Amino acid sequence: MEILRKTLTCILILSLVVVMASSEFQRLSHNSQVEYLSYLQHYQLTVPMQVDENGDFLSYTVKHHRPGRRRRTADPTSTADPAQTRVFYRLSAYGKHFHLNLTLNPQLVSKHFTVEYWGREGLEWRHDMVENCHYVGYLQDQYSSTRVALSNCKGLHGVITTEEEQYLIEPLKNISSTTSSQWDQGEGQQHVIYKKSSIPSSRQQPGQHEFSCGISGCPCQHSTPSPTSPSSSPTPAPGSNSTLPGGGHRRRRSLSTERFVETLVVADKMMVGYHGRKDIEHYILSVMNIVAKLYRDASLGNVVNIIVTRLIVLTEDQVG
Repeated sequence: MEILRKTLTCILILSLVVVMASSEFQRLSHNSQVEYLSYLQHYQLTVPMQVDENGDFLSYTVKHHRPGRRRRTADPTSTADPAQTRVFYRLSAYGKHFHLNLTLNPQLVSKHFTVEYWGREGLEWRHDMVENCHYVGYLQDQYSSTRVALSNCKGLHGVITTEEEQYLIEPLKNISSTTSSQWDQGEGQQHVIYKKSSIPSSRQQPGQHEFSCGISGCPCQHSTPSPTSPSSSPTPAPGSNSTLPGGGHRRRRSLSTERFVETLVVADKMMVGYHGRKDIEHYILSVMNIVAKLYRDASLGNVVNIIVTRLIVLTEDQVG
């Protein structure tokens, strides 16, 4: 039984890696963020702000406040600013207001975490520096029904999951002259937010795309949106009895067992070329922060802690 459990855990991790790789391949098939956004059926622009626990405005600065990096220690929170181990953000999109309650993720990387850059001739350089800019949490007052995994290394990048939808958010990189002329940059950093359901599947034909703004004062275009799929039934909480179709009952699950999975992540030349050498580390750890949050969901039956121990960045094609 123990071997079966370990096998199922490996299958779950492999499945999620395949899904993340497929999503990344779709992004890498476009030359820029602007091109990728035109591929989406719909997206909105929003300007997040830092707020307090009550939602009162503090600052438009949402980037990680420390430009420097530090060596990985056994306890990342010991060197972090106490005010930054827990942060709150607020943003508006799709007619909703999101009040994010986030806590620093201290277990994302191991105490022996290293980053290696490999060129055509082999290892170029190695370091063990990491920034405290990866957070997990939930929407305020919605602890049991929402999940959030965000990184604020250079703006907010991550996922907001509610009962109805999953939203992806990232900083807007390439601002067109039309948009930038109508937006006061002193009022915050623009971000792109879109629903996971707005990413066309490989079976869908490219057509008219919709672009609108979740904020006032920016240009919009309109088209017919695609129908939304019905939401799936919620997964019963572990350890609970639930009724099956036909009146039967599920057997009560065993208590959750916490597990730890150490991971090695490799970024290839194509990924480095798209995201840029200076941003690739932030991007990879942002994605792994999302993966780690998903696997801590108790609905899986066993809590799985994903810990990154090593990141390999391939700047050139490898021989052999």
